[in-house]
Amino acid sequence: MNNILLSLMTELEEHISKVFTSKKIAKYKEDFSKNGYVKFSVGELVPAELFTLIQKECFELLEAHSIRRDVEVSSTGNSKRTMSNVTAQAIRQYGQVIDSIYNSAEIKGLLSQISQDQLVSCWEDEHYIINHLEQSGDTHGWHWGDYPSTLIWIIDAPSIEHGGVLQCIPHTTWNKSEPQIDQYIIDNPIYSYFHETGEVYFLKSDTTLHRVTPMKSSKQRIILNTCWGSKFDTRDSVEHETMLAAFCEEEA
Repeated sequence: MNNILLSLMTELEEHISKVFTSKKIAKYKEDFSKNGYVKFSVGELVPAELFTLIQKECFELLEAHSIRRDVEVSSTGNSKRTMSNVTAQAIRQYGQVIDSIYNSAEIKGLLSQISQDQLVSCWEDEHYIINHLEQSGDTHGWHWGDYPSTLIWIIDAPSIEHGGVLQCIPHTTWNKSEPQIDQYIIDNPIYSYFHETGEVYFLKSDTTLHRVTPMKSSKQRIILNTCWGSKFDTRDSVEHETMLAAFCEEEA
């Protein structure tokens, strides 16, 4: 870890302690329980200098290690994944900042409070991934997460008219053999959220059906996805067919 990154990670504990008062955490707990979603404003979750390092590493990794995807995933109703991304393996091998953030006790502790859960590391290939919507029509179609806690960092986002809007249906259940996504869409309100560069959002991803709407132009939308499991997960095993189908191929 270089000296600048080490210094910023050391400052993170003080930053979180100062920004996240008990009153704010209580409000976020309520929001997360109700909506499965909480948004952090620019500079709220981490200092701006640290976000800039995360952003820089994402740009560098995309330039050198991105893989173009165009797949449909059967366990989510054949919803599409059309984008480029950088796998966890490449991030871990060639990066430094993202892995440090993922393993931050301060970040995990705060999110554990908000979710009223105890976050633990998940399968290593789902620790983190960089997704890049870069062409008109690119989308991350309707899906659920394999694990309960997902933190999405908005690395670069266009204005709202270019697409790439998050849509969510909270408190839903993923039946992988019969996902019934269309029925959920018919039966439930859909909550839509627009995000600007520098914002971060926290999602209850295993029980929130969600997607990113198709891009309407070639303006890019880049996110860093960081994901954790729960200490209280009672499943004997976690299947990863969505990740394996869409995101874990070797670089061409």
